[in-house]
Amino acid sequence: MTCPSQSQRGNQGDRRTFLKTAVAAGSAGALAAAEAAPPAFGQAARAVQAPIPTATLGKTGRKVSILGMGTSWKLSPSFVQAALFSGVRYIDTSESYENTVSESVLGDVIERTKMRKDVYLVTKNTAYRKGMGASALKTLESHLDASLQRLKTDYVDSYYLHGIEGNQIAMLRDPDVKAAFEELKRKGKIKFCGLSCHDARLPELLTAAAEAGWMDQVMFKYNFRDVGGKDRHDDLQRAIDKAAAANLGLVAMKTQGGAINFPDKMAALQEKGFKKEVAAIKTVWLDDRIQVVVSEMTNRSDLRENIAATQDRKLSSRDARLLEEYRRTTAHLYCHGCGDLCETAAKGVPVATVLRYLRYYEVYGKRQEARALYQALPPVARDLAAADLTAAALACPHGLPVVDLVQRADSRLRA
Repeated sequence: MTCPSQSQRGNQGDRRTFLKTAVAAGSAGALAAAEAAPPAFGQAARAVQAPIPTATLGKTGRKVSILGMGTSWKLSPSFVQAALFSGVRYIDTSESYENTVSESVLGDVIERTKMRKDVYLVTKNTAYRKGMGASALKTLESHLDASLQRLKTDYVDSYYLHGIEGNQIAMLRDPDVKAAFEELKRKGKIKFCGLSCHDARLPELLTAAAEAGWMDQVMFKYNFRDVGGKDRHDDLQRAIDKAAAANLGLVAMKTQGGAINFPDKMAALQEKGFKKEVAAIKTVWLDDRIQVVVSEMTNRSDLRENIAATQDRKLSSRDARLLEEYRRTTAHLYCHGCGDLCETAAKGVPVATVLRYLRYYEVYGKRQEARALYQALPPVARDLAAADLTAAALACPHGLPVVDLVQRADSRLRA
């Protein structure tokens, strides 16, 4: 489900106010109606949707729902249908999600509901990681064609380079890659293109995407933990400014920032009626540079709460204070992704990446995927028993117990 800070944007306290936990009855009712819609989807059924606000997605010029649906989990066709008829019309998927099954489920539902033209559909390519160059078009098109077949459509609205990393920045300046995407547009197989990223060098990647000139949108990790502070947060904010100035469509993911972690730290706040997940997603919508939040909603409660949050994006000072309290008390337990600091000290161990995989395993319940990703890392990255991580721990600006966390990740993900 489910953050912004810069000197030009005014009072930071106003930007980080949080919503009251009342979930609007209107959107809940719309969801109930959507779930009750008959299997024969005519014009009347299409009209059943919550009034989710829309935003113009950067240079694409397309109006999209500000709430998007993430699909990197085992999708239920009835849940996808409920989201569509509740007004969620931005869907983000990938060939890698559930080993292509997510695309197939989406394709079946979108075809059956006859809602393809109502949905802004994004999918992603992972084969580029093996290198492209002169073979860029062949690589991208072959994987895209397979995705289109699973999605049961002849085009996607946007096609991404998925999970691009800092050491791949040169790809954004590669004329062969640019030409490949332009050819896919010419053929009508994609309308727009972009990238997704949660790499430690995110500010550099956002800047490169803005300067490349041919990209239309980017999806990146952005949450309430990125709001405050100086130093590296300023680099991210400047990069977001540059991307916004280039009129890139800006889509936020990983917007919870560990808001579902550390239940022992939340007990007192929950007793006060604080709903951390809803507060977290609202911090991102307060940033008027961000057009869409892609949320991995896995149940109808998540869907109702997020839809309700779109109706009233104002945040109370009380909830802002409570989320800030939560951020402070858990900052030393949550990896913020600034791997360029600890990984330089760790000499080859991608600490931030390993801890992200640990979060997939422990928090998101994606145990098989987390293990597969971990075991695909180079041997030097997984040789943690021999690694001296003392310097990495000292380099962490948030005081994380890096040694303990990385060793825990190894014990869970190696098997």
